[in-house]
Order: sequence, then C-alpha cells, then structure tokens
Amino acid sequence: MTHTLDFLHEAFSNFIEGGSIVDVEQFRGGHINQTYFITHEDGRGRRRRYVMQNMNRTVFPRLKELMENVIRVSEHMHRRCTAQEHPDARRGYIHFVRARDGRNSLDSEALGFWRLYHFIENAVGKMTPSSETEAFAAGEAFGKFQELLADMPPPRLHETISRFHDTRWRYENLEAAAAKDACGRLAGCRDVLDGLRELRDAALAVQLAAEAGRLPERVVHNDAKLSNVLLDSTDGHAVCVIDLDTCMPGLSLHDFGDLMRSICSSEDEDTENPGRIVVRKDMFAALHAGYVKGATGMLTAEERALLPESGAVLTLEVAVRFLADYLAGDVYFRVKHPEHNLVRARAQLVLARKLVAAMPELHAIAAEQERE
Repeated sequence: MTHTLDFLHEAFSNFIEGGSIVDVEQFRGGHINQTYFITHEDGRGRRRRYVMQNMNRTVFPRLKELMENVIRVSEHMHRRCTAQEHPDARRGYIHFVRARDGRNSLDSEALGFWRLYHFIENAVGKMTPSSETEAFAAGEAFGKFQELLADMPPPRLHETISRFHDTRWRYENLEAAAAKDACGRLAGCRDVLDGLRELRDAALAVQLAAEAGRLPERVVHNDAKLSNVLLDSTDGHAVCVIDLDTCMPGLSLHDFGDLMRSICSSEDEDTENPGRIVVRKDMFAALHAGYVKGATGMLTAEERALLPESGAVLTLEVAVRFLADYLAGDVYFRVKHPEHNLVRARAQLVLARKLVAAMPELHAIAAEQERE
C-alpha cells in the first residue's frame, strides 16, 4: 500500500505543526512496515528530514508495548552516549519525535498507527559486507549497543514476541508440522528434516547453558545483521544500530550468532547452490574482534567461550523455522516461489554443518584474540 501525499501530510501534522512536506520517498526495502523519508520545510524555510513509519498491526499486535521498549532503549542510549561524551552522540541513537498530544506515536482509527523519528544524515546501510572493516564495524556496533544497555534500570523490557529464541520449542514446532504434513510436502524434504534432527544437540548449546544459569540475561536486538547498522558515508565507521522493534530481554549470544549467520557465509541465506557455501573465517575474525571491542569488558567468560558456537545455533534455529513454515504452507515468512522456504532451510542446514565443522578453527581464532 502506498499512501497519498495528503494522507501522509495529515499523519505527519499530528507530530509536527505547520510548514509543509516538500519531498517524500518511499523505502522499498522493508517487508513489514510502510516507511517514508519525509523532507519538511518549516515556516522559516528551514528543511529537516524525518523517517515516518506506518506500523503493521498484524505482525506486531502489541504495538503499545513495542513502542515502550523502543523509546526506553533509545532514551537510555542517548543518556549513555551523552554521559560518555561520545564524539558522534547525536547520531548514535534513534531520536523519536513525540506526537503533539505527548504520546510516543499516533494511534488513529482513521489514519492507522504511525511513528516519526529524525533521519540520520551522512550514513548508509549495506546488505552484505564488502570488507573485513565492515564486518568489524558491525561487530563493534552491536557489542557497543549491548554495553550501552547493560545498566538499563528496571522494569524489565516487555517480551513482545513470546519464546522468540526458545530453540527447543522451535524444534517441537517443526516436529508437529512434520507430523501433520498439512500440505503433503514432507516427502520432498525428509533429508533436511533428518539433518536438522542430527544437529539438535548443537542447536541447543546456548539454551542449555542459559538454563543452567551460566549466561546472564541482557537487553538484545534480536535482528542483528549488517543492514541494521548505519555506517558513516565518509569513513565507514559504525554510527547507529537501527530497527529496534525486536529489542527484548535475551542473550548476547543470540545477537552475535545472528551476525555470524549473515556475515560469515559466502552466500545468501536463500542460495540455490548451497554446495558453494564457505565459512568466511576472515569475516569471523573481524566480526569477533569488533564485537569484543565494542562490548568493552561487559561479556562474561562463559559468554565469550560460546561466541564461536552461537553462529551454528542461530543458523539451525532459523533453518528449523524455515522448514516448519514450509511444511505448514508458508504462513509466516514471505516467499517468492513455492519452494522458497525449503531452499532457505536447505541452505541454512549446509551453513550450519560447515560452521560446526569449522568450530575448532573458530575457537582458535577467538582464543588468539583473547591472548592479544
């Protein structure tokens, strides 16, 4: 759905009074919310850019709690960046604009659910790293993100997506989907199902450590990837972590594992040539070094010890979700063709196997960096 200029102006006017919208650009990369880049000119001829989003109530039914989480996270990051005299503090967090009635968003029966925040200038997002420098920047950004939020005061953030990283439960859902075989697809994917079953113990490594009380709960992003880090347009340093909608209580290893899954593979997550997948150990080394540096001593010894294993854990968890959705009839993930979720699951299974095989080398890289 694309909104008219008049509609956008009416929604925008609930946040900013007066002036006029002089330019609108719709962001085509989003799959959940409708996002617009708005250029506004006030009565004195001054222009400022904003990001305005129409939130998806179907995907995010608990929007009030989601926005409470997002605002708390961004405001705490602002306080920490300011206290640390961060050289780029103004761009280091998402600055939301409150609606004119004082609320953090617009919730209107006629207009829908909207939020507005300042556009971060002179920064770009990238889908895949073109260098070890960018992998390092992504790791450092998410390590710093978690460090800045480590002292967030109570209350605990809302858990807006229940059991999001409950890997055991994800496997149970897969087994239920396989038993039901609602679409008659099981026969064509037994090899992937069997492969995921074989690696179940590896997939549960982080969850078992958490259940044993060996891992602290953190405020985590839950969608950690390079495209959710803005890089400075001039020198490429990490400016800001964005897309905070899945910020919840969780484990640091979930974010690092997600970063490994997306950055340390030589191929896209839905490659139709999974045999070409190679674990990029050079990217892992850069990512790991950046993450540990950004976290600045926050990580416990147990967290650091499990960093190399988290990539396989998150890759398997995502593969399980893709295959369960395929068996259920593609009801959750958006697909481009009927076999898309199976292609994704098969590719992620191959990546997971290769991450498990590379584990001794990944641990050796991490250990060498620890000694430096």
